[in-house]
Amino acid sequence: MEQAWQDVFDRFMYGIYLITLATAQGYNGMIASWVTQCSHEPPRVALAIRKNRLSHQQILETKTFCINVLSSEKAKTIGDFKIADWKTKFDAASYTLSPGGLPVLDDCIGYLDCLLESAIDAGDHTLFIGTIISGGLKNPDKSRTLSTLDYGGVYRGVK
Repeated sequence: MEQAWQDVFDRFMYGIYLITLATAQGYNGMIASWVTQCSHEPPRVALAIRKNRLSHQQILETKTFCINVLSSEKAKTIGDFKIADWKTKFDAASYTLSPGGLPVLDDCIGYLDCLLESAIDAGDHTLFIGTIISGGLKNPDKSRTLSTLDYGGVYRGVK
């Protein structure tokens, strides 16, 4: 990628979310920043995930995912979900299951349970469009969402 416009991308501000999944082999969680609402009726969100990620394949297989909206207080602990052994990511986490059976962190601001509607090729990422089937606030008193300003570093799409 050309350095000049990559430097501009680095200054975009994104929320940092935890995308959770449930497979026959266990639960997985992935940090994501390319998440946005894309429709009110029906209620839909868009999520971009790099094609080489395990979570990418798991969403294609399970057709479900859950977006955990994290508070800025999670900046120091969200790295717990960047470990290599995906089957142990929830070992130290406190969570319950959403109505769709997906992990929701007890200390998240809120969550959105989604059914996969479409997967659109977007270059080295796939844009997943999900219809929201349930969701809600868990900790409405935690109003400031975790963002790239809290998290530090930038995602250049090379890993």
